[in-house]
Amino acid sequence: MTASETGETPSADQTEQESRPKRRIRMTVSYDGTGYCGWQLQPDEMTVQGELETALSRILGEDIRLTGASRTDAGVHATGQVAHFDLTGRLAAVEIDRALNSILPEQIRVREVEQVPGDFHARYSARWKIYRYSLAEPDLPDAPLLARTHWLRNNAVDISLLGRCCELVQGRHGFFTFSKQEGHRENHDCEIFEARWSSGEGTLYFQLRGDRFLRGMVRMLVGGMLAVADGRADIGEFSAALNEPGRWKRAVPAPACGLTLVCVNYRDESEADPQSGTK
Repeated sequence: MTASETGETPSADQTEQESRPKRRIRMTVSYDGTGYCGWQLQPDEMTVQGELETALSRILGEDIRLTGASRTDAGVHATGQVAHFDLTGRLAAVEIDRALNSILPEQIRVREVEQVPGDFHARYSARWKIYRYSLAEPDLPDAPLLARTHWLRNNAVDISLLGRCCELVQGRHGFFTFSKQEGHRENHDCEIFEARWSSGEGTLYFQLRGDRFLRGMVRMLVGGMLAVADGRADIGEFSAALNEPGRWKRAVPAPACGLTLVCVNYRDESEADPQSGTK
């Protein structure tokens, strides 16, 4: 809140700062979502946005409000969340970066801070986002270390069926069935540019690239696909759930711990997928 808004007599420095044009700042953030009630600011709850806004306001000496590209749920992680805020102060972007990482909790790291044009919007300027879901066998030697970022479960599933599910998901569909039933939202359509599963030594990874995502969508797709792959449902049920929006009992969300927002791509950036190198 500015001095003029509080009714106090502003100092010369405050008057000068309030008269300066605002600069729009973009930041890229990674975080371990364990223990946080998601990205979005909530009263009396510890959130990633709340931690960042508190740190920014302390460093910059003005009230800072962030807008994030994705409102990740409680327990969900990010390696490439993007947010923007407006700033009147003179502190350079590189100085903001260093100062933030010196006072933020170790679970949150600012990867990059830069000044951007005033019409940049972290959410609405985005062209696509990539999410990754990670699973691991519970008897792996490093399973205790993976537990924060992987769903520990028996991965004895039919990989070919997971691939067939991916083929069905790609393209534009209404994903109402695979969302947290946001009935107030008129548009449930999302375009999926790429969906793929990959396997490693006792691990499974699902990666999804799309223009937008509904709340809970990736985790519910994972739950539905695994139901098909381990024989609890057939591929026809999965296909019908995509094309005939409604409730499907197999569309149960996978745990939040396995989900990571990998990156967000914008109109002035390369089309390259940083994970695969594809165009």
